[in-house]
Amino acid sequence: MAFATRDGHVLHQFPYTEQLLSRSPEGWASVAPDWRPAPAPQPGGALVPPIQAAVNFSFTPIELDHPDPFGVTVVLTEEDGYRISLNETCVR
Repeated sequence: MAFATRDGHVLHQFPYTEQLLSRSPEGWASVAPDWRPAPAPQPGGALVPPIQAAVNFSFTPIELDHPDPFGVTVVLTEEDGYRISLNETCVR
């Protein structure tokens, strides 16, 4: 999780491993998180490139008179070379 402002961001990590609960005859696995100790919050911690791009775009002023600003953000992110897949919840 990243908390971001115009002045920077703080990365909060919540590491876990998956604990196998069961497996179906078809091979499907049922798992639960096995939470590990969380490291201290990291001001300016490294973010994976698509998340860093989203943080950057969040604070880049643009003149936008568009009915779908989220969609525009997706296009800008894709133009930077990132692949975006929206699920039905995001497409409204």
